[in-house]
Amino acid sequence: MRRCNPTPVASLVLTLSVIFAAISCDHKELCFYHPHTAPVRVNVDWSLFTMEEPTGMTAYAYPLNEDDVDYYRFITHNLDYITLDLEAGKFHTLVFNQSESEFGTIEFADLEDYSSAQVRVVQVKSNWYASKAPQTKVGSEPEWFATGSAENVEVTEAMVQTAEDEYLANHQGIITRADSRSVNDVATVTPISVIKQVEFNIYAEGLYNLRSARGALEGMAEGCRLSNGAPTANQVAHTMDTWSVSTLPNDPASGYIKTALSTFGLPEGHGGTADENKFQLSLLLVDNETILTYEYHIGDILAAFSEMDGLDGQIQKVVVNLELPERLPDVMPMGGSGGGFDADVEDWGDEIETIIPIS
Repeated sequence: MRRCNPTPVASLVLTLSVIFAAISCDHKELCFYHPHTAPVRVNVDWSLFTMEEPTGMTAYAYPLNEDDVDYYRFITHNLDYITLDLEAGKFHTLVFNQSESEFGTIEFADLEDYSSAQVRVVQVKSNWYASKAPQTKVGSEPEWFATGSAENVEVTEAMVQTAEDEYLANHQGIITRADSRSVNDVATVTPISVIKQVEFNIYAEGLYNLRSARGALEGMAEGCRLSNGAPTANQVAHTMDTWSVSTLPNDPASGYIKTALSTFGLPEGHGGTADENKFQLSLLLVDNETILTYEYHIGDILAAFSEMDGLDGQIQKVVVNLELPERLPDVMPMGGSGGGFDADVEDWGDEIETIIPIS
């Protein structure tokens, strides 16, 4: 059998083919794996969110050119800044405390769009409150929440090219040495709390006849937009089941029935009139039968929220000072003796209501 040996020219061609194939394969790996993006840093200033210290934050970046993706999402436990890997272009960015799954009383909606992304209270069912308007939703009391934004954040072609050059220079297999990447500061976001508080102080006499209290506030905003913190137009009612009593030093039979409620404030389009927000207060007396119900219209008082912007870092709070129109009537305590205020009464017994509207 005759053996055929390759010529020198054939050997050279074969060798070069192997080399070029290897180079081509490695080039394909680099093209496939290197990101075509640039790392950019959004600095975050939490100085105006003093209600609690976040344990992390979430950022959304929305490309103004939406040909490929609607948004990018990033999460970090670093509170000073968040690094985003973005392609060249302009973006609107949102930053808020924590991540979506860490909240229990608020939920997120329409996050795929910058202008419509919002947070809102989770709907709950009340075992006692029923509005005269069947469509009224009852909302949970929201947790502390802050949001901020930066618009027209630009990632340049030069930033992306630098990132690609650094990737290729540091390439070891398909691993990038992240500590050698150049990161550009492109924006600073200062989140502001969007949660408001309503504090109720209701003066009453004959407090020794009071066993428990509960209330409901209608016409409050269901949520707010993440881009600017502005309240949405949808409305909810909030119930308040935990109250306290503070008596006067010189008259222990008189004092204040008090509570505080966290909300998203007044809805978009609120006109500042009293009738836009109805507050209903129900008082259970110590006989465990008599329930007195009072109704107040307080939209004009809550309109003070429109003058608050949260830029001082303080809780945006409106104090509602009210007064019962008459002394609480003397009733025989349940069981014939004893009595006193109980903040956590669950069973109000058979309701015998006296409805007292208050103008």
